[in-house]
Amino acid sequence: MTPVYLAFDTGAQSCSVALLKEGGVPHILTKAMRRGQAEALLPMIDDLVRQQGLEMAHISHIAVTTGPGSFAGVRVGIAAARGLALALSVPAIGFTTFEALAFAARTLVEQETTDQLVLVALAARGDQLYCQSFDKKGQSISAPALSELEDIAALYADWRGGIIGSGAEKLAMRMPHARMMVAPEGLAAALVHLAAQTVTVKYGRREHDALPSPFYLRPPDAKQSTRPGLTRLDPS
Repeated sequence: MTPVYLAFDTGAQSCSVALLKEGGVPHILTKAMRRGQAEALLPMIDDLVRQQGLEMAHISHIAVTTGPGSFAGVRVGIAAARGLALALSVPAIGFTTFEALAFAARTLVEQETTDQLVLVALAARGDQLYCQSFDKKGQSISAPALSELEDIAALYADWRGGIIGSGAEKLAMRMPHARMMVAPEGLAAALVHLAAQTVTVKYGRREHDALPSPFYLRPPDAKQSTRPGLTRLDPS
């Protein structure tokens, strides 16, 4: 049976879903949203699968972004990927937002392979950015990090590759030799291609045994309440 790849991203300011039948072109649905991915994702998947005359049973692989991104959004996507993978008995593959954007920069953004270094910069709090750099083959050349904007600009002052991501514009203004790249509206298109290439060993093999898990570079905002709980009444 021809492999069919389903990919989705809910960790950014949108909910995007892509479906790719091996040897074909991806079909994509994207909706801009800051909240509401939990309610939107599964109906979007169902709509896209039906539009292509397929059923969920035809899906052979699932891919999802694992972050960094919105804490709630990332967890929505991963929970859906895990649930669908278990229900359909198919592998679920997790990719970081860095990996998906680096792949998009090298391929989908320019509609052809871009032979250059890529720095992925994602907006965090205030003037902080998540960042990671990749070589011309798409392999990481630095560890994922959360740093101040000025520190990143100083570290990459001589960067002569591309910059992509929600924090790229701020960073590009401080890096005169870098090339600003506009990210696609939704990451699912890049993700579904990346998953297909990974599975067919064109982009490097991965283990599929472990289910995707959130990728965090800072602790969540939510904290356990320190307020005392209800006092249990004496039944006597």
